[in-house]
Amino acid sequence: MSCYVKNIIADDDVISDIKALIPEAAVRRRMSRILKMAVTTAVECCGNIDNIKDIDSIVTATGYGCLADSEKFLRNVIENNEELLNPTPFIQSTFNTVGGQIALLSKNHCENITYVNRSHSFEDALLDAYLQIGIEGKERILLGTFDEIIESSNIILERLGVFRNGQKNGEGAIFMELTSKYSEACNIKIEHIEFSNNVLSQDECIDRYAKSKQEKIVYNNFTEYGIYPTVSARIFYDSTKDLERDEEMIFCNNYLGMSSSIIIVKGV
Repeated sequence: MSCYVKNIIADDDVISDIKALIPEAAVRRRMSRILKMAVTTAVECCGNIDNIKDIDSIVTATGYGCLADSEKFLRNVIENNEELLNPTPFIQSTFNTVGGQIALLSKNHCENITYVNRSHSFEDALLDAYLQIGIEGKERILLGTFDEIIESSNIILERLGVFRNGQKNGEGAIFMELTSKYSEACNIKIEHIEFSNNVLSQDECIDRYAKSKQEKIVYNNFTEYGIYPTVSARIFYDSTKDLERDEEMIFCNNYLGMSSSIIIVKGV
């Protein structure tokens, strides 16, 4: 089974004007900050909206979802005594809003799934896409992750002691196109995805998954990017930029003490 990463991009690497990526002004005005961040990253990943029309499946992942709109809706419920509520924050507060918005803009009616499983959301989504390509025979899948910071979440996480030892909050969106067919645009092959039932140490990861001492291991370094559930996608993106042909890399994610997730990739 072959599953390649054809294109991959982070929100802070989007260079196109949002007006070119999302031409409809009325649509842009209604979009929240996280929606703009994620959708523009998805469109930039594929080149333009029209290129998403032929995607076989859209898979998104998030830990927190659209926090700003969720908070806005709940505040409106309280302040307006459950009356005269603006439906827009509610509509845009659901976890699958990003995947739905991408489908609506591109007029693509393909399978559309959102995974919400704390720090394993990205790995769950990647495993699903991997199986869709390998078992269901799909050729092109758009996979993306997104999470945002809002003031309230920052205060709550700080009170819970999440930012101990100099750690900080984080946010971001990563989108990639997965394909079953190799081309010169592909430089990463997904070799293996696995979930452990406990927390693995770095030595245990090496003993269990490394085929040689030369293999690179990326172990639990999410603190470099800030604390947010889908930060492992950002680590994946940055770490695979300089992956050389035939070089293997092992990713182990034990985010905040969660059981380990393992991703093994190979340069092609």
